[in-house]
Amino acid sequence: MVNNMIPKYVPILKAKKGEFDAFKSLSEVVRVNTLPIFELPKLTESKLKNRKYSELDNPYETFINECASNLSANVGVNSLGVDIHSWAPNSTIENGEHILSVFTSTLNTLGKNVIPVIGYDRWEDDEYSTVLKLLARSTSSFILRLDSYAFEDMVEDGLFEENLEDIIDSMGLDTRQCSVLLDFGDVSTYSIIDMESQVSEAIDILKDYNFKYLSIAGCSITSDINGMVSAINSTGVVIRKEYKVWKTVKSFNPSVNLVFGDYGIANPNVGDDIIAPDANGKIRYTISDSYFVVRGYSRRQLEKGGQMHGLCLKLLRSGHFQGSSFSWGDFMIETCANYGEINGKVFVGSTTNWVSIDTSHHITFVTSEVREFEYSLAQTSNLSI
Repeated sequence: MVNNMIPKYVPILKAKKGEFDAFKSLSEVVRVNTLPIFELPKLTESKLKNRKYSELDNPYETFINECASNLSANVGVNSLGVDIHSWAPNSTIENGEHILSVFTSTLNTLGKNVIPVIGYDRWEDDEYSTVLKLLARSTSSFILRLDSYAFEDMVEDGLFEENLEDIIDSMGLDTRQCSVLLDFGDVSTYSIIDMESQVSEAIDILKDYNFKYLSIAGCSITSDINGMVSAINSTGVVIRKEYKVWKTVKSFNPSVNLVFGDYGIANPNVGDDIIAPDANGKIRYTISDSYFVVRGYSRRQLEKGGQMHGLCLKLLRSGHFQGSSFSWGDFMIETCANYGEINGKVFVGSTTNWVSIDTSHHITFVTSEVREFEYSLAQTSNLSI
């Protein structure tokens, strides 16, 4: 069970259908090595206006319970992290109960081992810190999420340590059962050297606190396709900076339990209320140290969704394709390239389907490459003894 061991991979994912379907498709060996952190998406104004919610007295409670139910039904892991990062830290449902309390308690009732995330950047909000202290009465495992605010505080003499110890002491945490997430968010404009420096500094500060493990996360996928591939009907390679950083720091600190994490294939800055009718057809295909991005054009033009046949064929001929048996996502890519049918219809897929397909391949690829890198690192360490 992943909660009794150190995972190989900690992806941060939206608790949405695309990500659920991807997780549902994963093999057992991939799932047991993965500890996902699912972020509760916001109930946007546009959704609130839908009849499904507009006629209810408790739309927020209904939305969160439905999200928890879908998460439990589709994600085949018992342990998972949960966060409310995109919500205001004092958000409540209609009866005044905090949304983090509602989300975690519903998942617990459904049989999941929930590991709540503590947001360092939100700790000063009294309602947020209060609900976390209450959760700590019945929960021993937490994930402390450190972002840019924490990295800035680390520069100030003693400020970060003071805040960290306040969190640990006021919640009564046993750090040996908790982990720390070093979250860089969107790293598309970051320097790899600067990231490596910040991770190394954090490791040095945190080494005496005896956390179970540390993980890092970042996302090199940009929020706009133009930031990766500038021309329509073309391809490009995007360096996965977060993975480069993890490998380098891991190599220089082999004794540190440093776990890799990222945001899958979705940029964290894309809001839940974004509607993109002119979204381009695209495939974000994870390869060694990089993403191979195949870009089409607006799905409202020309062949519309049918352009995905050609994009998939371009991927198959690129030399990067891992084969249809590599993951469910790869099977669907080959099916689409060959005009194959799913449920009696030629498959082209919706934008949500392609989130599932790209994520399925990504998680499968990452868990494999992490295992291979750690094995290689262990062999090198043994030879040097």
